[in-house]
Amino acid sequence: MFLNLKFFKFCVIVLINALFSARSFDNCLNAFIDVAMIFTSATRKIEGNRTMKTPKFLNVIVAATFMLVTSTIAAFAVPATATTGVNVRSGPGTGFGIVDTLHAGEAVNVTECQGGWCYVEKSGPDGWVSGNYLQAAAATPAAPAPSSAANDAAAAAAINVFGTIAGAVIGNIITPPVVPTPQVCFFNGPNYSGASFCVDAGTDNTLLAGFWNDRISSVTVPAGSTATVCRNPVYGGACRTYNADRANLHMIVNNQVSSFQTF
Repeated sequence: MFLNLKFFKFCVIVLINALFSARSFDNCLNAFIDVAMIFTSATRKIEGNRTMKTPKFLNVIVAATFMLVTSTIAAFAVPATATTGVNVRSGPGTGFGIVDTLHAGEAVNVTECQGGWCYVEKSGPDGWVSGNYLQAAAATPAAPAPSSAANDAAAAAAINVFGTIAGAVIGNIITPPVVPTPQVCFFNGPNYSGASFCVDAGTDNTLLAGFWNDRISSVTVPAGSTATVCRNPVYGGACRTYNADRANLHMIVNNQVSSFQTF
């Protein structure tokens, strides 16, 4: 198990957005202090053992990150955007059903995060999205609530402490680059245009319901994956199999797909 730095950075950006929009600066300050203590403990462990890479140690850092995020954004919706086409699921994991899809650049509001997944609110069905495919929108600081100069100075000091400790911890951990799970993506228009949705390898859809029935015109297939599309439900009728991107489906299945499988 390795720390997902991409998601960690996303959480930190979300935290800063929440801090600027928080009604209570004291609550944010308390959260910073709690996490600073955890990170200080983790840093001491690193200093004592430079080769330490155990899952238990990394879990401490992940837990600290989520304590900080959840304690500050529990009552706030933080704006974010999807970095690519991605599924919206009914729960935090690939084992939950798909309720909708996000398009690249689509704006959402993040209300909570857990286990690398974030709950998003948007136009259409709300649900859970992998944090790897979200990026926090630029913060627009709201006018701060009246507070004493001492509170403001203490909060600024806590922010500096958190930044220093988090930087030291990240600098001492060697992690491989995070590679998103490849997904097969289907598009309503030719040349990968129009509405889209993406699925993991091993997905079976015996009947495309609603908008997507007879509405697929192109597909992207990552290396090592395969997609089979069929005219009729339950993989019946004429079918075509693709193991690479196809900008225009074969005319026998173009805008005629009613079921598909990915491998």
